[in-house]
Amino acid sequence: MNALEVILIGALGSALQELLHWYGLREHLSTPRYKQVIKSASYWIVTGLMIVGSGVAVWLWFADEGDIPARQYLVLGAALPLIFKKAVDVVVGAKPADMSRQAGPRSTLGAYFRGGVGLGEERLA
Repeated sequence: MNALEVILIGALGSALQELLHWYGLREHLSTPRYKQVIKSASYWIVTGLMIVGSGVAVWLWFADEGDIPARQYLVLGAALPLIFKKAVDVVVGAKPADMSRQAGPRSTLGAYFRGGVGLGEERLA
């Protein structure tokens, strides 16, 4: 497979993970906090960058491996955003959702990286 195919397959895995994430939240999308995230350009720009970045990271990860089944590119592409979100969550030291309700408005960009902390009881990650 050439580099572009690997990147596209990795990005597809990341996009499928994001789609499954939002499908899991389907019952909560009518709440004001989720409506805010859905309408946030910064959230979707970061999401798009993560999808493309995951594809590139998959290509870099497997650059010297030779011919590998496409499913491995797909799975790693889906896993990378989850691993990255969790790493940011650990480094930033996100607070439990019930504590975050006491503070002011939440950044939708921060919601992506911290897995939805501050968006209510449900997490976005």
